[in-house]
Amino acid sequence: MNATSQTRDHRYYANRVMWIGFSLALAAMVALFIAGIVRGNAGMAVMASTTAVLLGAAGASTHVAINKKK
Repeated sequence: MNATSQTRDHRYYANRVMWIGFSLALAAMVALFIAGIVRGNAGMAVMASTTAVLLGAAGASTHVAINKKK
């Protein structure tokens, strides 16, 4: 089965929307991390990096849950 004949189901669209949201949130955390370093605010950098790690874990677990075969 190739990409043109493959039918796209709800998992395809759920993954697509989920990864778009994850990418936007990760970009925001990178920007906050850089801003924290530039301003010399260690707390902001730590919170941004911690939140980015949690976003990664949530994104990975959501991806697995969406693609779980019944």
